Amino acid sequence: MAWQVRKAVIPGILVLAAVMGAVYLVRTKPVVEPLDKVEEPWLVSASQVGLTDVQPKMHLYGEIVPGREVELRALVAGEVVAVADKFVDGGSLRKGDLIVAIDEFDYRAKLDELTAQVNEAKARLEEIQARRNSYSVALRRDQEMISLHQRDVKRMSDLSGRGSVSEKRLDTARMDLTRQQKATEMRQSDLAAEAAHVKQQRAVINRLAVGLRRAERDLQRVRLIAPFDGFLADVQAQVGMRLSANDRVARLIDAGRLEARVTLSDRQYGRLVSVGSVIGRMVEITWQVGPKIFVYAGRLDRVGARINSASGGVQVYIRLNDVGLNKPLRPGAFVTIAMPDRTFRKVAQLPESALYHSDTVYVIAGERLEKRTVELVARVGNDVLLRGEIKDGDQVVVTRFAEISPGQKVEVR
Repeated sequence: MAWQVRKAVIPGILVLAAVMGAVYLVRTKPVVEPLDKVEEPWLVSASQVGLTDVQPKMHLYGEIVPGREVELRALVAGEVVAVADKFVDGGSLRKGDLIVAIDEFDYRAKLDELTAQVNEAKARLEEIQARRNSYSVALRRDQEMISLHQRDVKRMSDLSGRGSVSEKRLDTARMDLTRQQKATEMRQSDLAAEAAHVKQQRAVINRLAVGLRRAERDLQRVRLIAPFDGFLADVQAQVGMRLSANDRVARLIDAGRLEARVTLSDRQYGRLVSVGSVIGRMVEITWQVGPKIFVYAGRLDRVGARINSASGGVQVYIRLNDVGLNKPLRPGAFVTIAMPDRTFRKVAQLPESALYHSDTVYVIAGERLEKRTVELVARVGNDVLLRGEIKDGDQVVVTRFAEISPGQKVEVR
């Protein structure tokens, strides 16, 4: 019985002791007096505003394309008997160099034949002209004879009226006059016919002369000559090949007229046209090949004929200066272009990190931040051009952090 009482009382005593110990610890706990809270400034970087006129450069990408190229074709038919030493894809030719030569035998024979025909026709013309001249002289003599016969008839008629000459004699004189008149008329007809023969023969000579000029031209065309300095591409003809007229021989790209084809966005093109003519604007073209960089000057030559309705933008063509056979640049090269943009008046050029929400910057006034509203005028690489509630000398925060707000305490690094 006593054992059961102890078993029930002992846990109660332990619990009471634990409660009293906890109360004692709480009442004797030391009190820590709170310290005053000190505001820590944010460490930031700042950029000083300087309002000035800025003319940035557009950095664009383009492709080198031929400004002029021709498709060389055979102008006459025949067998190829010679080609240029550099008549291969990528070969370079100077203006006036032989490209291909076609066998000229048939064309020279045709030229000689037509030359002989022209000489024959001219000799025939001389013969006709000589006969016409002879008829002309004879006609003048016949007309003189008519005059003599007319005077003879008149004299006979006068004598016959006085009975000095018989009627038979008068009739004979009249018959002689009639015969002479008929002969003169025939002579006039022959002369007119010979004059027509002269015109006809001259027409024959003119027709033959046309054929002769065509033959001379065909003989010249057996040698296909480079019309300008250029690079060969798509070479197809070789010695021994028979070509028909208008068969393709090769393509020649003008080495002195290379262009960069660039697409401007609508906004970029609009900025350029807003300040005057786009044509004639000077640009700088850079071509990088491995570690080597080639720089060329150029001029905006023309604007494309059409605007891409699907993607927008305007194609422009920039003609490069100082290019030629001795330069490494070729069509198809990918290049970068630096083109002067329009001039922006009284703007601040700041790092892009200074701009919040496309219209806000934070200016340091003393140790605190002030919110200023600005207008984003343009982007220049990693910078922005701004105009608005900022002035020369303002310190604009360029460090970005999520807690930034007006009144924030900052310290410039």
